[in-house]
Amino acid sequence: MPHDDLTADDVLDLVDQHLPAATQARKKSDVAIGFVLYDAIAVRGDFDDYGRGNWGFSIVLGGDANVSTVLGRRLSIRGTRDEVREALETIDEYSRLRLGSEYLTAYEAASSR
Repeated sequence: MPHDDLTADDVLDLVDQHLPAATQARKKSDVAIGFVLYDAIAVRGDFDDYGRGNWGFSIVLGGDANVSTVLGRRLSIRGTRDEVREALETIDEYSRLRLGSEYLTAYEAASSR
């Protein structure tokens, strides 16, 4: 199975490239990142150094609650750039569905000012 050695900076670069609505993207440490989508959905990413090392993502629901599987797709065990991109696409799709078209229209209008 292919595997890339992805640093937190590499993952943040992928976030910047594939999620233009991501704000507050920051490196929390060498093994943790966080960002906010559409000013409404908090996401965290963590590096798991067990075995070959993979990135996993979760959507923060509030308090200590978070989910790492959405729309039937796991956001964890992402060892290649393509797998990270897939997770980011799933997070974006989930966020857009959860926020709805009315919110997204208002967000896009406010962002274009």
